[in-house]
Amino acid sequence: MTLRKNRFLIVFLLLGLGTIYCLQAQLTTKEIGLNGFLSNEGYIELKMQKLPSGHLHIAGVLNGNDANFILDTGASGTVIDAKRKEKFQMESRTTDRQAAGAGGSTIQMQVSNDNELRLGDLNMQDMDLMMINLDHVNMAFERLGIEPVDGVIGADVLTDYEAIIDYVNLTLYVKN
Repeated sequence: MTLRKNRFLIVFLLLGLGTIYCLQAQLTTKEIGLNGFLSNEGYIELKMQKLPSGHLHIAGVLNGNDANFILDTGASGTVIDAKRKEKFQMESRTTDRQAAGAGGSTIQMQVSNDNELRLGDLNMQDMDLMMINLDHVNMAFERLGIEPVDGVIGADVLTDYEAIIDYVNLTLYVKN
């Protein structure tokens, strides 16, 4: 064989090996499923429940106390019901910021620093959380026979922890 033919054969063999490797990696991903794949990528699996209202519920622990949250991808930040301030031992101060919901009305906010929020195995330390009155949410839930929520997990947590939502399996994956 000439040198030119040998180079072609080596390149062909290398390309062939690359293809075999890629096919093997795809088969491995299919075999381990989404959960296994994301686990290998450093994600934590958090189970959720779908409420009769259609909202996704996720349980957590805020400052050592059990907490009920809904997941809201449209909420810019995580908020806690201001009426739960004592339950969660939160210090707060007023802020100039106001919250606006889909209804367009604005709501006065308070800020609370240095909180610990746990969702499953995800432990978020020194969190600054916003507090607002969530009566409008909880009154709607009460009319539907749904337990009131303590807060809303918003886009700040979802973005900071590179969240992936598996709606079919009601699972939230977050990177620790």
